[in-house]
Amino acid sequence: MKRDDNPFEFRIYSNNVRVDSPESKRFPSEKGWSQRKDGAVGAIKSQISDYPTLIAIQEAKHNQLVDIKRGLNGNNNENFPYNHYGVGRDDGKEAGEYAAIIYNTQDWNLLNGSYKWLSPTPDTPSKAWGASNIRIVTFTTLQHKQSGKIVNFLNTHFDQTSEEARQKSASLIVDWIDQIPNDYPVFLSGDFNSLSSDASYQTISTKLADTDKKAYNHYNQNWNTYTGFESTDVQSVIDFIFAPQDSNTGSNPVTVIGHEVIPNNYNDYLFSDHRPVSTHFKLKW
Repeated sequence: MKRDDNPFEFRIYSNNVRVDSPESKRFPSEKGWSQRKDGAVGAIKSQISDYPTLIAIQEAKHNQLVDIKRGLNGNNNENFPYNHYGVGRDDGKEAGEYAAIIYNTQDWNLLNGSYKWLSPTPDTPSKAWGASNIRIVTFTTLQHKQSGKIVNFLNTHFDQTSEEARQKSASLIVDWIDQIPNDYPVFLSGDFNSLSSDASYQTISTKLADTDKKAYNHYNQNWNTYTGFESTDVQSVIDFIFAPQDSNTGSNPVTVIGHEVIPNNYNDYLFSDHRPVSTHFKLKW
């Protein structure tokens, strides 16, 4: 791989936006998506003005993706300039929750995209190992138009119930990363429903590095990423962005400049039960 002396800076933003649920299935303090969506879009907008940004969204249904893209596009055009790659996990089309990647088509070309289900039958909608829900991982290879830099970016959402499912999902993703047919840097984001002490996090850490631990600069570092909607909810750090293991070393052209946990409050309520996370990178590649 040819390296050059023209660094390219970009961001990765990741947020579990909380699924659009009927009122009967909401938490007592949870607002409906029609109220929450402006906050979700506003948080994204706070991160995309200065650098090209890849946006990872977990738990969104198709209508939520449409709303987010329209909010970013500032008009009624659903797919321009911001478009998405990913499918609904229930049928590989539009049913169920997405682990989608949103990108500005004026900044990025999607060179390749694919998805796999986190199960022993990864090519069909499926669940395994005691998982409460079907789970999926989305793969993209994107090229920044102006600089020509290329990155591999993955997004996922692990099961909240089964530790075995989380562990085996992590092992699958590590194996699949090894099978990516190029040697461009790999970045992974998601809601992992795992603490940094858990086996699934440790498995991923054999391949990639947590950017919160690599970053030179930190903002709101001590904030939890899962807050819940209620004051009594147990908060934790379960949302992560991962980058190449040897980032910030002379042997790797990826520099992790900064990592930030972003507030999830909007107009006196929470737009999600998760705070977004964002990492600022410099890439010489």
